[in-house]
Amino acid sequence: MTIIKKIAVSKNIDLQIFLPAMIVIIGLMVPISISPESAGEIAGNLIGIITKQLGWLYLMGAFMLFALMLWLAFGRYGMVRLGRESDTPDYSKFSWLAMMFCAGMGSSIMNWAFIEPLYFMQGPALGIEAGSSKAAEWAVMYSFFHWGLIPYAIYLMPALPIAYMVYVKRCNLFRISEACVGFLGNKAYGPIGKIIDILVIFSILGGTATTLGLSVPVLSALFSEAFGVADSFALQVVALVLWTAIFTWSVYRGLSKGIQILSQINTVLALVLIAVVFVTGPTLFILDLTTNSLGLLANNFLQISLSTDPIEKGGYPQAWTTFYWAWWLAYAPMVGLFVARISKGRTVRELILNGFAYGSLGSWIFFAVWGGYSVHTETSGVLQLSSILSESGLPTTIVSIVKSQPFSYFFILSFIVLFLIFTATTMDSAAYVLASVSSKNLAGNEEPTRFNRIAWALVLGAAAVAMLLMGGLKAVQSASIVLALPMLFLMAVLVRSFMQMLKEDHGLRLEPIHHVLKEHEITAVSEKQERALG
Repeated sequence: MTIIKKIAVSKNIDLQIFLPAMIVIIGLMVPISISPESAGEIAGNLIGIITKQLGWLYLMGAFMLFALMLWLAFGRYGMVRLGRESDTPDYSKFSWLAMMFCAGMGSSIMNWAFIEPLYFMQGPALGIEAGSSKAAEWAVMYSFFHWGLIPYAIYLMPALPIAYMVYVKRCNLFRISEACVGFLGNKAYGPIGKIIDILVIFSILGGTATTLGLSVPVLSALFSEAFGVADSFALQVVALVLWTAIFTWSVYRGLSKGIQILSQINTVLALVLIAVVFVTGPTLFILDLTTNSLGLLANNFLQISLSTDPIEKGGYPQAWTTFYWAWWLAYAPMVGLFVARISKGRTVRELILNGFAYGSLGSWIFFAVWGGYSVHTETSGVLQLSSILSESGLPTTIVSIVKSQPFSYFFILSFIVLFLIFTATTMDSAAYVLASVSSKNLAGNEEPTRFNRIAWALVLGAAAVAMLLMGGLKAVQSASIVLALPMLFLMAVLVRSFMQMLKEDHGLRLEPIHHVLKEHEITAVSEKQERALG
């Protein structure tokens, strides 16, 4: 134990968070590896219980977060700077937005941009007839909804109190518990704070493992098609090892030399592949469907945000909207911490509106072009994608769509590269944040030690293997929904904490923070932390 403590001190690791989290994670992965079928069955049963009983809570909570973020952006606190008046952003707007988008969406959007509209056409919401023209007309609109404004409200909310504590209060801990100080006070530095941070670690692992659990089979199917090897579990493990190596390298290099560069490459390559499909595909149809989808979204936003289908009980809100909101909630601590880390010097309004505008726009471009292409391919009879999806599953359907592109072999290779990088940009952000949460002391301009970052990168890879062993979409959906449940209540604490800090520092009159927060108060906060942490 003495050796472990010496390593922890030298690597700036908080053992009170690191060790309990690792012990529980290993304790969960061992039985999953021994009996994956039983674990998958248990996880599959949980999703039905939670979505049927608490689906309304996910929908109501997410909508209230969206309303609150609009109020903050356009209200009197919108001009509050996340930093001192002299603080300027560390990254250009392009790099900032690229890292924000890549951390939040990852390769999941590559899984679903082609496919989600097809699922909607097979089992639509709001009593729409399956396979009908109306189902095709509404398909991309629902994707805009699931990957747009409300997800970014969920993502950006934790970033505000975290950035406020780090860059305004000048605290030297980069954790969710730190952002709860406004509400919890000194309790945030005690056992309650430790429990919060450990729950956050589990939530991040659940969200990222869900992403990898869904993405690895797709990548292995693409490898099988491109290189003529048989698709198998062994190939999936090889794909996962390759992924883990990429994001481990990125997180080893750090924020500016690894994560930022990978995010920029990813964004440019994604725009190129989207442009290829837009130019060579049914361009006019894509433009028509996109315009129509935006109109449907504007007209039906409130209804679909709170739709639970209580009479007909078709199950769409529970299977899709509740799952997505839970997935975003599971990711929210990770994205919030990461966005806070890269947002020094931005204002509350700038963070929210840029996240809403450019984050949603980035997602909508994917679904408008790739989703529109799938809808056109299905409705025109070029490919029976719905049949392929029903009979062969998601990976085979994506391969079929990619193969239908001009210069298909080169498109597949480019798609594989983008798939690898896109997921790596999410995983390296997750490993970076997990290392930050488990660090003993970490100021706003400091990075976690490389040892800590690499350790969490390897844990993410191992958690993904556990998800693959469990198998099936239901299993990974369950992981997100179950682990996201505590995050709903944590969101309420974060909102209360942030509002309390704003009220204390600015009151009814909005004044520059440097007039309100004096240097002796900053010193007092640091001393309070040191006493609480021992």
